[in-house]
Amino acid sequence: MLPAADAHNGENAGAGGWNATQRAAISAESERILAHPVFKSSKRCVTLFRYLIKYALAGNLDGVKERTLGIEVFDRSANYDTNSDPVVRMAANEIRKRLAQYYQESTSHHALSIRLIPGTYMPSFDFDATDQPAINGEGETPEAVPVASPLVSPAELPLEPVQEALHSRVWLKWMLWVATVLLALGALLAFERAAFFRSPLETIWTPILESNEPVLICVADVNLDDASGTDWAVKMAAIIDKREPKASTLPNSDTPELPFVDADTAARMSFWLGAHHHPFSMKRQSVLTLEDLRRGPVVLIGAFDNPWTLALLSGLRYRFRVDPANPELWIEDTQNPSRRDWKVSGKPLFLDSTVDYAIVTRFLDADTGKWILAAGGLGKHATEAAAEWLTDPAFAKTLPPILRTSGKNFQIVLTTTVIDGHTGPPKIVALYTW
Repeated sequence: MLPAADAHNGENAGAGGWNATQRAAISAESERILAHPVFKSSKRCVTLFRYLIKYALAGNLDGVKERTLGIEVFDRSANYDTNSDPVVRMAANEIRKRLAQYYQESTSHHALSIRLIPGTYMPSFDFDATDQPAINGEGETPEAVPVASPLVSPAELPLEPVQEALHSRVWLKWMLWVATVLLALGALLAFERAAFFRSPLETIWTPILESNEPVLICVADVNLDDASGTDWAVKMAAIIDKREPKASTLPNSDTPELPFVDADTAARMSFWLGAHHHPFSMKRQSVLTLEDLRRGPVVLIGAFDNPWTLALLSGLRYRFRVDPANPELWIEDTQNPSRRDWKVSGKPLFLDSTVDYAIVTRFLDADTGKWILAAGGLGKHATEAAAEWLTDPAFAKTLPPILRTSGKNFQIVLTTTVIDGHTGPPKIVALYTW
């Protein structure tokens, strides 16, 4: 709630509990703040700050909601998701920083200082008592409060004030104790609220996060740029058929090379794990061993540039396939092997297609006894789309109901549109659980 003027701040009159002098001071100080270089450089902060001041002076003391600000100030739709679009929170935090910088850099005296109350979107106005008019409304100055001389012994003080002072100290201790309990309860409720509103995507990662072992992120370092068409496709097909990532020698550079899309995907996975305070490490696929897979959960990034993905998924329902004669890449449904509904033509780094496909897989590997989460596409755009689907809460609404509570193994086939080299939002076209 917006704090009204204190008793020493003047006669309460009008909306918000401020008199005309105080309201004028609020308006003037607000304009000085908005005109300062630290503020006027951010249009977003200026717009929100001006709205909040106007809202407060209008006497709206019950606070203002984040969604309301998003709609009225930043032109968001009425049903926009405040979790995936935290524009109001970001702007409010920026205002707090800029206000602190404004008052820190200012060398002049301020009869009024304005701040944004933490945890709310309401401003607080702190008036300097020495600059305020008389509080009795008739031009008289308040009576001075008598202060006991330090030469007077406590025994000479009247008994009643001493009793009142002792009572006040007991009351203060009791209030502090109550405040401590309330703060503890508030922290607990905040934690429970955060857990309640946690993204449904958490369920995808639950088996990974529940492990006490560090997660190993496996990234690609195959130099597909140097791979010749037919020879490359033959080697990829051998890896899939033999289920051995080292079935044939793939072109690798002496200096490890990591495609940008795979690097971006690894960054997304790392950030997700870091945000959940889970330890992780990273290793390139060319030096990964089966022993590494036995040490803990593994996240595989990429497909045709990561032979481990090809090999480990080759025994599952949905797997990657390549036709050396064309070359043609597709995702095969082993229960309908004659169909090629999800296919593209060309090498993964040079696909000239307006659509791309990916597989997202989570399964408990029978050979290692560890969970594996794999995200890879026929081309780089689908790999990027798969990573976004796994880590961006905005796509949580697309999560199938069975995966919101199930701890089963699953495979999802995703599709994404590609326009001028940019990836569109991922869409689920097939789901299988076991």
